Order: sequence, then C-alpha cells, then structure tokens
Amino acid sequence: MRTGLFRKNRIMSEKIRSQRGASVVFALVGFMFAAMISFVVINAAFSAASRVKKLKYDEQAFLLAQSMSGVIIEALSGSGAVAEFPTGNTLKTPEGNDLKYDALTLSYRYIEQKDATGTAIRYYNASEADTEFKKPGPGEEPKTFNAFVGKTSLSSAGTAVQTMVYGMAQKIGQGTVDTMTETIKTNYENPHTHDKYDVETVFTMNKSLSINAVTTAKVLNSAGVEQSKYIVRMDASAAVRTDKYVCVGEKDAANETITVDYSDVLADVDGEELVKVSRYSVTWPVDQLRNVYVAP
Repeated sequence: MRTGLFRKNRIMSEKIRSQRGASVVFALVGFMFAAMISFVVINAAFSAASRVKKLKYDEQAFLLAQSMSGVIIEALSGSGAVAEFPTGNTLKTPEGNDLKYDALTLSYRYIEQKDATGTAIRYYNASEADTEFKKPGPGEEPKTFNAFVGKTSLSSAGTAVQTMVYGMAQKIGQGTVDTMTETIKTNYENPHTHDKYDVETVFTMNKSLSINAVTTAKVLNSAGVEQSKYIVRMDASAAVRTDKYVCVGEKDAANETITVDYSDVLADVDGEELVKVSRYSVTWPVDQLRNVYVAP
C-alpha cells in the first residue's frame, strides 16, 4: 500500500515539473477565446453607437427639410378674409358661397377693349384702389399682379418666400419670360457639436404659374464631411380665375386712360360708357400641395 502511494505522488510531481508546453497551449486557446468574445462585444457596441449617430444625423436632415416645407406652406397660406370688389360686392364661388382668401392670392385688374382695327387692347390699373386704367405705352410692361393677399403674421422666412413668389409671378405675368427660378440658401453651425447644417431650396415657376420647390438639407460634421442628406420636392399647382364687374368708365381725349366709377352702373353723362372690369387672380391652394420625400 505504501509503495503504491509513493508511486502516485511521484507521477503527480513529474506532471507538475513537466516542460512539454501543454499548459501554455491551453492558456493561449483560452486567451484567444476571450479575445474573440471581447472583439465581438466591442464591435457590436461600436456598430450600435455608429448606427445611433447615423440615425441622429438622418433625423436632423429630415427635420431641416421638413422645416423648410413648413415655411413654404406658411408663405402660401391665406388670410381667410372674404374677397370683394372695391364696390363692396363679394366674389362668389361656383357654388354661390362667398370666396375667401384661403391661400395666397395674387391679382390684377384690367379693361379689355378693341380699337378701330379690331385689335384687343388692355388697360391696366396701378393698384387695387386705383380707379384709372392706363394703356401700356410702346415697350412698357403691363402692370400685372399689383396686389396680393396672404397670411399676415408670418415668420421672416415666410415673408421672404411670399415676396419672392410675388416677384416671380409678376415676371411671368408680364410675359417677358416663360419660367422663373430662384434659390434660397441658409446654413447654421451647432455651437456645441460644431456640426454644420446646410439647406438649399430651388423654386421654379412655369408659365402656368405652378410652383416646384426642391429642398436639399445636408448635415456635415465638424470636419465638413457630409453625414446625411434629405431631399423634399414640393409641387404647388396654380388655380386661376377671372371675375368680371360692369361699371361706368370714361376715356380721356387721347384714349390712353379709362377712369371708372365702381359705384355707378348707368352711363347717363356724355363721354361715359359701360365697361367690363376683369379681375384676374391666382392662388396655390394649400390642400393641393404635394410633398415627395427622398432620402439618398
């Protein structure tokens, strides 16, 4: 019994003193397994953090583009007031209801008459309150879209867009160009992260006065490298109408000016005649706006 015990102790001692390297191999395998697990965990954490950061950039780009769409909708909004002629007569819808300024409305008035040769000539007034309609001189542009009614409590950006649309419509209405293109740009740097936000909107108005606005919103990191981009396309179809009102008018001796009296509908004085005043107006109904979002 003693001999067997000594033999077992000797074998155990030999194993402990062995230098064959089996323990080192097991240690290396264990280290590699632990390193692989650590790599997987760290990589998963890094991927999750990168994904969260990318989602943040995408959200910022989307909100920037959406904000510009809100500004355009604000600029094309109406005052809600009832539309009427200088006489106080309200304009009516085809259904017979009072017409309201539910969207930005641009308008001008004119009187169309024929000269001795049968050529149609238009006389334009300079403003909504003006009672004089003048014939454009040689090379003179017609006084189109001299009035607009829209939402009055606008942000500074909304006011800028509203004024820009008004100017584009004037050019198209004069017939000097078939299309107009204007661009609005803005940029901002986050004082905390130093990320940069760039927004550019290209407005195009065609000869039918419909508006196409393409907004590109970009988010760049502090080094100026683009991290996300979002594009919104907005289409605003123009709705036009012409309202007419008959009243008394009187031409000057040179047939260059017609002075009207909106309160009189009976030509009972020499030189007076009945004239038809036309009011041409265009709106961009907000409920007909179409947005298309694109995330490249």
